[in-house]
Amino acid sequence: MLRTRTLLSLGLSVGAAVAALSPDVAHARKKGVLEGEPVVRKKLLLRKLRFQLTPAIGMSLSQPFVHEGYVGARIGFHATEWLGFRAGFMYGVVQVKSAVLKDLVDNGGLPEGIPAGTADPDSGVMCDGPAPCRPSREKDNPAPLLHDFKAGLTHASWQSSLDIVFTPFNGKLGLFSAIFTEYDAYVFAGLGLMGWEKYYGGKFGRENAKSTAELNGLDTSPQADGMPNPAYCREMNGTQNDECILHPVKPDARVHVGFSFGGGFNLFVADWGAINLEVQDIVTRNNLTGLNGTIDDVVKEGGPVVNKRDLDIFHNVTMQLGFRIYIPFKAKRGR
Repeated sequence: MLRTRTLLSLGLSVGAAVAALSPDVAHARKKGVLEGEPVVRKKLLLRKLRFQLTPAIGMSLSQPFVHEGYVGARIGFHATEWLGFRAGFMYGVVQVKSAVLKDLVDNGGLPEGIPAGTADPDSGVMCDGPAPCRPSREKDNPAPLLHDFKAGLTHASWQSSLDIVFTPFNGKLGLFSAIFTEYDAYVFAGLGLMGWEKYYGGKFGRENAKSTAELNGLDTSPQADGMPNPAYCREMNGTQNDECILHPVKPDARVHVGFSFGGGFNLFVADWGAINLEVQDIVTRNNLTGLNGTIDDVVKEGGPVVNKRDLDIFHNVTMQLGFRIYIPFKAKRGR
């Protein structure tokens, strides 16, 4: 009898346990209210289908000779929250000499030469012609004379770009555990344009520097094959001007097409506006000083010339601070 009761109790216990663990019988799990729903509901769509207008100021970070201060604006449109397009233009309004340029131009880093009509103090030879001449003690100095360096120096007067914008990071940011706002971080890439002009070209009260060839009226035009013509750097009497031969000058003042890329950060102060900080790099091929930079193109007739071989890859990096305005002003909510 006791054994029968023990077996009966054991059977009832096992049956109760099976019933308790069975989801389809007595204790089926109740579905949660948020089960199957998105992580974020009714998300604020700060970028999707909105235009952006960003007035900005900027400063160049990588210019070796002239630091440029810019003002300008960008306009953009986001097709989705993470993908957009934009165009921007920045114009240089402030130019500041770098320490290198001050050393070269203002602190005697480059030889000035003997003034025209003055005799060389060492050799006694007169400097004929309007252009300064290199003194005999400086014949082995590979640096150009000061006026030739000035005649070829250029600076970035404006820059522009057309970019695709990708915004992979966004969220909320808390400040001092009291102020909460939205933020996003983005990267971009596209087509870059830069306008270069002579730095010593008569603008902003600066002198209009001329090269030895310009001052002496020498012929520096190349032939159709790019080689110097027989009259290259020759004086009226047929003698060759050594300064023109060794340091031909051709300012690289034109529009350069290159590659634009960079990244930025937006800190929203309202749904319609954000503080914008951005770093942009426009890569082009330039000859900043307009001087011959190769030594293997010396030819029998004439001498070195300034051509495409003297172009170097140049990074024009700028930091820009702006305020971004979103249109329409009111952001929509997602579903």
